[in-house]
Amino acid sequence: MDTQTRLSAAPDTKAALRPRVLVLCDGDALRTSLAHAFGPGYAEIDPASLASRLADERSWDLVRTHIYLSSGTLRDKTAETAKWADRLSHTQAKLVTQPGDIRIRMALDGTQALAARQADILLVMGADASFMALAQDTRMAARAQNRDIKFASAFAPSSHPLGRAVPSADYAVTIDRATAEKSLILASGTPSPRRVYAGTPTPVKETAEASAPAPEKPAARPHLIRAVYGTGLNASMMALVWEDIVLNGGTDALAWDGWRWGVSVALALGKSIMWPLYWLARAFGIEAG
Repeated sequence: MDTQTRLSAAPDTKAALRPRVLVLCDGDALRTSLAHAFGPGYAEIDPASLASRLADERSWDLVRTHIYLSSGTLRDKTAETAKWADRLSHTQAKLVTQPGDIRIRMALDGTQALAARQADILLVMGADASFMALAQDTRMAARAQNRDIKFASAFAPSSHPLGRAVPSADYAVTIDRATAEKSLILASGTPSPRRVYAGTPTPVKETAEASAPAPEKPAARPHLIRAVYGTGLNASMMALVWEDIVLNGGTDALAWDGWRWGVSVALALGKSIMWPLYWLARAFGIEAG
């Protein structure tokens, strides 16, 4: 083989050495973890697109992506989730829907693919610590076939139980916000993040949909209280002025000078400020003035 032939064959040889990766995705768990890490809008993810980007970043050849959904769980979901599941049928992924615990089906499909030598890396998305058994099965398959097989776990870092890699995974693949954002299947726009799992959050322009609904205004109880108190105060002032001056003073009040009238009116007004207590005392026969 001449030099030119060797140079032209080198890229193909290098490509042939790229490890093949099979992706198993728990759809509902992945959506939950992304929503907790980056915000509710990130639940509208295309797992096949996300798997492809993660594989390209690491120079892996993506064999295929399996997305698993529990039919019982899907039946109880909202219309928005049902629409998301319907969109998955149009993506480059195999959608597996069945009743019961889909994690068992994921583990079976993974071990069967390894036994058939269909992949060199088994990557799970939306997986928790229960997949440690599948990681151990991957190592057993590697020893039995005498070849290099790895177990990888992809996760969006957060405080959620799904926000960390499966323990004992050979590769811990971090899903960052930028990669998730490029894999969304929203009709338009970028969702506003609910919170940031690390560091200082970047101010985000809130949209009408993303912003929380304004709390309802409380009933106009303070205004009612002020109105009742004001009405009682005015009525009490007039009643006490009439009672303390006109009735008690009688015809003598007509002969009072300005000072006497001023003092009498001021005392009546002073008692009217605490009119609820004043009239309550009067009702029980207590002399309050």
